Amino acid sequence: MHMAWKCTVLLFLMLCVGNAKAVETFEQTGMSDIHSCFRGPFASYDKWLGFLSNKPGFKLENFPFSKEDFETYQTTLSCNWFTYEVGDVTVDGYLIYPTAAKTPLPTVIYNRGGNTTYGRVNVGRMMHDLMPLAAEGFAVIGSQYRWSGKRLKPADFVADGTEDQYGGIDVEDVLALVPIIKSLDIADSSRIGVYGSSRGGMQSYLFAKKYPDIKAMAIVAGLSDVFSFRDRSEKSRFLLSKLIPDFAENEEAALKARSAIYWADQLPKVPVLLIHAKDDERVTYANAVQMSERFTQYGIPFQFKTFDTGGHDLTGHKEEKDKALTDWFKKHL
Repeated sequence: MHMAWKCTVLLFLMLCVGNAKAVETFEQTGMSDIHSCFRGPFASYDKWLGFLSNKPGFKLENFPFSKEDFETYQTTLSCNWFTYEVGDVTVDGYLIYPTAAKTPLPTVIYNRGGNTTYGRVNVGRMMHDLMPLAAEGFAVIGSQYRWSGKRLKPADFVADGTEDQYGGIDVEDVLALVPIIKSLDIADSSRIGVYGSSRGGMQSYLFAKKYPDIKAMAIVAGLSDVFSFRDRSEKSRFLLSKLIPDFAENEEAALKARSAIYWADQLPKVPVLLIHAKDDERVTYANAVQMSERFTQYGIPFQFKTFDTGGHDLTGHKEEKDKALTDWFKKHL
């Protein structure tokens, strides 16, 4: 990177992150193309609403975020998009932390749900799930998982390593966050927690098996039995068949390799918080029940918080979920 370009990037970052630890410059971190989440249509609450008002089906009365919350997060949090290299693939990531932090923070790796481009983290998802945690004194970092940049339909996917493999090579994208965390002044790499939601539960278990030097995990509506996802519908099975290499010849072994219920004994014995609704329509409640049984069997400490209703998104339980997550990571990180 040329010196003039370095100076421009550093000046931009200083303007974006306010009074953060004078500050995190992100040099020599492996992060590139760093820019604030609060720009463009997200530069202000009114611009965000103006942007959304042009979207089909948008209804202001259903918008879950207040102007006060937006402006509080905007003024107290440093929120950044970035890219990083994993092998010869460029991957998108994000980092959020309190700008007022003066010392390295306990750090939470967030593993998102979804597959391919579906479920990628956006500012709305950050405000709903990640900024509340960051505001409580954590650095939150995550990967969008690998993506070639082409908006492919499932039928067009080829499991060549440049796209999401649903618990395959994309796990390397999460592992590659560890050296980034270790290089960040704002992050305390001796206090790493993992938070996975939906498919991100599977991703978190796979990550923890390969990198056991973590202090705690939280799994919300998390997938631990990929066979249950396969059997949900023909569409699910078709998606897996396109994403997983050699699926036709290796289906049973591939799904077991992605299903933590079959190798829970290989997980680090760190405390795990399970949160799941009994009426979850996407990832069955049995996924959490089975993992709680495995944890008991293998001496892994855990807490299991259940809701009778709320579905996959835990509708109506946001405050309880946020508090449970914050309390958990404060206790164990």
